[in-house]
Amino acid sequence: MKNWIRKIWDKIVAFFCSIPFDKWLHFIAGLVIAAFFCISLGMKWAIVPVIFAAFIKEFFDKWTTGIWEWKDFLATIIGGVVIQLFVVLPYIF
Repeated sequence: MKNWIRKIWDKIVAFFCSIPFDKWLHFIAGLVIAAFFCISLGMKWAIVPVIFAAFIKEFFDKWTTGIWEWKDFLATIIGGVVIQLFVVLPYIF
C-alpha cells in the first residue's frame, strides 16, 4: 500500500522540481498582483490586471532582449488564476 503512494509522491515532487525557478517567480508575481487587487481594491476580477502586467512584462522583454517567452506569460497568468479561484468560488458555492 505504501509503495504506490510513495511512487505517486515521487512523481509529483519530480514534476514540481522540473519547473524552472524563473517560472516560479512569474507564478508568485501573478499571485501577488491578484491578491493585491483583490484585497486592497476589492476587485472581483483581479485576473485582468494580472494579464495586463504579464503582457507588459513580456512586451518589455521583447523590446529589450528580443525574446517573448510564452511560458513566462502563462506562469504569471496561472498565478493570478489561483487567487481568482479563491475569489470566485465563494460566489458559486
